[in-house]
Amino acid sequence: METNEKKLLIDKRYNCPVCDKQIRAKAVKSNSARFVNTMADLRPIYSNINVTKYDAVCCPNCGYSALTQHFSNLTATQKKLIQDKIQTNYKSHEETECDFYTTEMAISRMKMALLCTITKEAKDSEIGYVCLKISWLYQGLADEIPEDGPDASKKELYLKEADNAAMKAYEHLSNARMHEEYPIAGMNETTLDYLLSYFAYKKGDYQTAMQFLSGVVSNRSTSPRLKDKALELKDLISQAKES
Repeated sequence: METNEKKLLIDKRYNCPVCDKQIRAKAVKSNSARFVNTMADLRPIYSNINVTKYDAVCCPNCGYSALTQHFSNLTATQKKLIQDKIQTNYKSHEETECDFYTTEMAISRMKMALLCTITKEAKDSEIGYVCLKISWLYQGLADEIPEDGPDASKKELYLKEADNAAMKAYEHLSNARMHEEYPIAGMNETTLDYLLSYFAYKKGDYQTAMQFLSGVVSNRSTSPRLKDKALELKDLISQAKES
């Protein structure tokens, strides 16, 4: 996949809203990713590229980082917070020249985005969404390691990191559900409730999982694909409760 990945990318230019420097970041070309499926935690799977690796923009001059859709949206107060708490401690460097981002690089970039997102006191929805993407990236890293290979212990570690990030996403997105208006992290009510139900199930809180899920299954506006996932999850929760 890596040999062809370079052909699917472009260097996109951004103007950093903190230091006003023009920077570049790798981005996936429009209509070049071939969608295959969505996992139980809504992680998108593509046959030719992991698009989540390119969802964060990082300024090598001041350290400011964010998801692509939030990078330019910075209030004066948030800019001051980044300048005082990130830029003053950040060692600027030249942009790293590479053909594509490895999953490890993408995790590092996304963690920097999380640090900045928390520092600028963003909404829970934005913090939770970054945590979700970190979870997806760690799962992608685990997927790269064979089950019975010499690095099986690394795979277990990556999956544990994915779970930790998922639980942080669960916490912040649950708070967002109570205090923010939809769409939340780009999700409508049924999609978010499904995701929270899945995380509650993973946490072992089956009662909460079923509460979130009941509205998803009964809502007429739920898409057929999401309803199928919800019914599959309902079966898993029922089996877990009986065991």
